[in-house]
Amino acid sequence: MNQKKMRIVAGMALIAVVLLAACKSAPPAAPEAEPAVEPAVQPAVEPSVEPGKPVDEALTSLRDECEALREKGMKYGVNTYKPEGWGEAESSRNAGLDAYGKDYDASEAAFKDAIEKYNALINASFDEISVQLEAELLEARAKAIELGADSYFPEQFSLADEALDSASSALNAGSKEESYASAQIALMRYRTLILGMEAVALNDDIIRNDFTASSSEDYAKAGEKYEEAAASYGTADPAAFEAASECVAYLKKVSNAGYKAWALDKQNKVGEIKSLCDAIKAKRSMPNEYAAADMLASDAEKFGTAENDWKASFNAYSDAEVAFTNVYQEVSLRRNAADLAISAAKNRQTESSELARQADETAPLPDDAEGFSEDPYVIDDSASGEVAQ
Repeated sequence: MNQKKMRIVAGMALIAVVLLAACKSAPPAAPEAEPAVEPAVQPAVEPSVEPGKPVDEALTSLRDECEALREKGMKYGVNTYKPEGWGEAESSRNAGLDAYGKDYDASEAAFKDAIEKYNALINASFDEISVQLEAELLEARAKAIELGADSYFPEQFSLADEALDSASSALNAGSKEESYASAQIALMRYRTLILGMEAVALNDDIIRNDFTASSSEDYAKAGEKYEEAAASYGTADPAAFEAASECVAYLKKVSNAGYKAWALDKQNKVGEIKSLCDAIKAKRSMPNEYAAADMLASDAEKFGTAENDWKASFNAYSDAEVAFTNVYQEVSLRRNAADLAISAAKNRQTESSELARQADETAPLPDDAEGFSEDPYVIDDSASGEVAQ
């Protein structure tokens, strides 16, 4: 074998050795990772509940009866008249509604308990309210008669009495609810008649004092409301009562406006006579009477500006005017009497001094002789509190 060929074989052998060494030192290749598999989500398992008795007509009937009693109690105000007991009944009702369709027995028991409590509350309330209502009815009827409604509105008064008789008959028959309803109508009618008589009195006063022009718009509205009340009475009593109330309110506005003008005029007169009293120091001469008159004037101002009751204000100012006038006249009389007494005393002292001088000329008197003075006269004016010189 020639030398060149030997080099080629040696080179190939060397490559083979290197490759073999490389194969022995290299780590084995890692296997490819398999894709992760998500665990299947298991559905939640509801706890097993054994179904109870289904809702039936009997349970629904109990629920409806409970609701009807509740509405009845609220209609007649039992919920506010007996709040504690009402709260207990409400708790039972709510428990029945919560268990309705879920727990038959619990719902049934709660509704029965609520029905029992509602009934007891309503019956007890009617018994108590009937006593109170009867007292209010008798009082309203007596007031209407006192104001003359039975003779001024005879037909309407008879309708009120008819409602009262109906209430009594229903109560005797054991129908508390019907009795209560009739009694309420009777009470409303009597009170409407009372308002009617108040409207008549106000209108008479307005006409007598010629106040219609003080608020003509309100006076016209009052007439409209009076007609509405008359038309609704006996058929739509709540509307009649409301219209009568509005009629009185409008008439009061007219009356108040008229008396306000009078009161302000009277206020000026009181101020004038009070100034005259102050000029003669009447507060010092008659302190109690002056203070009483001043208090009347203060009350008059309060009635008008603070309470917007100008009729009361006018009346108080009128009383104050009389009181201050009496004080002024009395103090003036006292001052006049005192002035006359002072004049008479001065005259007497002048005459006495003249006689003393004449006597002194004949038989001189000592310098300190009683009844003689160098001054023309000196008098202690005890009536007026002043010393005249």
